[in-house]
Amino acid sequence: MATGNIKGFTIQFKGETTELDEALRKLNKSTREIDSELKKVNNALKFNPNSVEVGRQKQTLLSQKIKETNDKVALLKDTLKKVDSGEIEMSAEDTSRLKRELIEAESKAKTFQKELRKIGNANLKALSEQVKKDGDKMA
Repeated sequence: MATGNIKGFTIQFKGETTELDEALRKLNKSTREIDSELKKVNNALKFNPNSVEVGRQKQTLLSQKIKETNDKVALLKDTLKKVDSGEIEMSAEDTSRLKRELIEAESKAKTFQKELRKIGNANLKALSEQVKKDGDKMA
C-alpha cells in the first residue's frame, strides 16, 4: 500500500496518539483478517446459499468491515484536515496519496453498505421461505 512511504507524522485518533503509518497498518491488518473470514463465509454460502446462520455471519463481518473502513476514512480526513490547517507538514505527493486513499476508502464503505443491505434482504427472503416450509409441514 502507498502509505508505507508516509512516516513520521504523529496524529491522534480516538484518543490515542500514534504514528499515521502505524494507525493505517493496524486498520489494514484488521480489515485483512475480516476479509479472510468473509472468504470462508462466502465459501460456505456457495454450498448452502439459503443458510440463515451463514448469512447472519456474513452480515456481522460486513458490519465490522464497514466500521473499520469508516475508521480509516475518519483517520484520513482528520489527517488531511491537519495538513490543510498547517498543523502537519506533508509533501504534495504524500497529500495526494492520502487523498486517493480517502476516495478509495469512501467508495469501499459505500460498496460494503450496499452489499450488507443486499445480504439482509436475501436473509429475510430465506428466513421467510424457511418459515413457510415449516408451516406447510405442520399443516
